[in-house]
Amino acid sequence: MRRILLLALCTCYLVSYSQESTSKSGPVIKNFGKVYKIKNPDLNLQKNKEYKVIFDIYTNTTKEGAINPLINTVARYLNMHAQNGINSKDMKVAFVMHGKAAKDALSNDAYKKQFGIDNPNAKLISALRKADVEIFVCGQSYKARGLPIKGISKDVKLSLSALTALIEYQENGYKIINFN
Repeated sequence: MRRILLLALCTCYLVSYSQESTSKSGPVIKNFGKVYKIKNPDLNLQKNKEYKVIFDIYTNTTKEGAINPLINTVARYLNMHAQNGINSKDMKVAFVMHGKAAKDALSNDAYKKQFGIDNPNAKLISALRKADVEIFVCGQSYKARGLPIKGISKDVKLSLSALTALIEYQENGYKIINFN
């Protein structure tokens, strides 16, 4: 009887632990932005409050063919907070790509023409746009890198500069998040 009880306790612990140690995506961005469940965090966003953020994304240190982890962080932000009870309508999110990340704004066809492979960020950017994320690319970085204006993804808007987007959104109450 003690063995059965001990086995049952160990099984419960392992099941509980394994659930805690796996990450999952969704509910806002289904196939991207996996996050871990944190039970009873000491700090979480407040429910029924609007949060406005703009992500400043200017690097992409991944190997060719890999998703830019900083763009994936935008999906993580949305999924993590939605999984913890924050209504997705209360999260107003934008991001601007510049510097080395400017190429991530290319449409899949333009990216393929420029680099010989599919744009690894195209599906993620499309999913973020469908979730009402405002997406910009810096016109200055784009032109400086010789990228074709006509090649910008239909999901991405052209900003005069990253500075322009960051100033405009901060003037409208958005908080800047920068992990670069």
